[in-house]
Amino acid sequence: SQIERRKIMEQSPDMHNAEISKRLGKRWELLKDSDKIPFIREAERLRLRHMADY
Repeated sequence: SQIERRKIMEQSPDMHNAEISKRLGKRWELLKDSDKIPFIREAERLRLRHMADY
């Protein structure tokens, strides 16, 4: 989502963070479950790394 957030910010620099979050949420809702899998796996990998570090 950080990459997508940056893209939106570049296209609409005056957009508030709350609106960007809403748009990202809508995009997430529209994704098929199978398309979400890589993002879910990456989030889990980062969570485990964070737990190991702290």
